[in-house]
Amino acid sequence: MKAILVIALLILSTTIFAQEYNLKQKSEKAKGEILIGLCNIKGFMEAPFSDWFKREYENYHPELDVVKQLKQLAGKCQITVVLGTWCSDSRREVPRFYKIMDLAGYSPNTIKVICLDTDRSAGEIDISGLKVEKTPTFIVTVSSKEVGRIVETPEKSIETDLLSILKK
Repeated sequence: MKAILVIALLILSTTIFAQEYNLKQKSEKAKGEILIGLCNIKGFMEAPFSDWFKREYENYHPELDVVKQLKQLAGKCQITVVLGTWCSDSRREVPRFYKIMDLAGYSPNTIKVICLDTDRSAGEIDISGLKVEKTPTFIVTVSSKEVGRIVETPEKSIETDLLSILKK
């Protein structure tokens, strides 16, 4: 009985608090469409984003020994990714990040993706508390406490930097 009640509450809260994902917006500054607000991988699989996303995803070859270590830590953290689909660093690093997460078996439920416009706004989402200055920014939290972040470009590689953060 308790399980049914919990499931019903989860469904109800998801419906009440559901936010729209993968909103597209035209941007004169970016000279085309951009994604804004909450996004997921489905948004990157649609044109015009799929061209750069799929190319970088397929061409990136992460260090498999590091990915194997990340796999052992799957489920221990949440990662918030703040990016701009208009940003060249985001176009390079975000597909690489997704490939690493896929290979390491991370659940999409452990990843929150927020896309910004060229004015660094996420539409109706207030990101001021995240203190994002550059894109992309990968914020790693454990038990709701930030334990590290990767800003713009990794020091070594996304997978190596993530592993360093999680091993602290």
